[in-house]
Amino acid sequence: MSNSAIAQINIAPLFNSDNSARRAVDKALFDAAQEIGFLTITGLPHTAAINEIAKSKLVQLFSLPQSKQKRLWKKNFEPNNPNLYRGWFPLHSGPTLSREGFEIGPDIIRKLPDHADDLLYEPTPLPDESDLPGFKMLARDYYSAMEHIGSHLLASLSRSLGIPQTIFSNVFQDGISTLRILRYIPRDSLPISETLKKTRGAHVDSGLLTLLASVSGISGLQAQNSDKHWLDVPATQGSLAVNFGGLLERWTGGAIKATTHGVLPVERERFSIPFFFEPRPDARIEPLPLADIKPFEPFLFGDHLWATTTRFAENFGLQHLRPPKASYRDPLAPFENSTFL
Repeated sequence: MSNSAIAQINIAPLFNSDNSARRAVDKALFDAAQEIGFLTITGLPHTAAINEIAKSKLVQLFSLPQSKQKRLWKKNFEPNNPNLYRGWFPLHSGPTLSREGFEIGPDIIRKLPDHADDLLYEPTPLPDESDLPGFKMLARDYYSAMEHIGSHLLASLSRSLGIPQTIFSNVFQDGISTLRILRYIPRDSLPISETLKKTRGAHVDSGLLTLLASVSGISGLQAQNSDKHWLDVPATQGSLAVNFGGLLERWTGGAIKATTHGVLPVERERFSIPFFFEPRPDARIEPLPLADIKPFEPFLFGDHLWATTTRFAENFGLQHLRPPKASYRDPLAPFENSTFL
């Protein structure tokens, strides 16, 4: 793959029994994962659940009047609400005043385990059906599709790494992945500094795997190649952008690259729908059975997730509310010159 372009890979063979075609896709995915850590995928299953119609209906959430939005706001922004981890973070949650979002957990598709002592299992507050008819069904189907696609991508990477596919599949059983619906607005007229108006918010995801859908073909997403040049990430219909996080780079001993990326300031309203593929909180993360992998102290995924998510503006200051369940040392700390978000 050229370092001057984002690879686009048709992953349809991952979902059928043609082993020769699947091997070709495995190689293409692994090449992209090793070289830039960013790609786009087509040939997706569950097209009705994730097409433009479904995405456009999901982002209708932002058409709710503020009085109904506030019922879904996180406790950080509406103290009378019980939800702290799941739910809505409003425009004023971050320094640019230009991004808001709504975060949905796995309770949209299955009953959560009984873990009242772990706020990472917090249920998602949802809008009333009368306000957004069909929203819950749409979110459920979208979430299920993303889990299915994500599991096949990790199985492909497992084959390329030469490790048992059960290593990833086991930790993602009863996972707590996050479906985030985002809205961006133009910054030009906002009361913020000129520097903030121009920033991309460049970062490396802290987790494992992110599947990102643009809405109506409007992207603005860029990724940085190994030469530090910014590349536009295509936003074609029927595709998803895929990027790998800092934890997966660390877990694979650097075999898979975590890529700096960000979103250019928009000139008009823009929506996107990222899905953060996340294991269950008590999944033990330890060095993979790979040659010459640099060791790290094993830890529980939930402890890592909470330590990193509380660096986000919308969750800042909450770290003390969930003490680590086991010994935890930031596995990303040895990485130099990186910003993990």
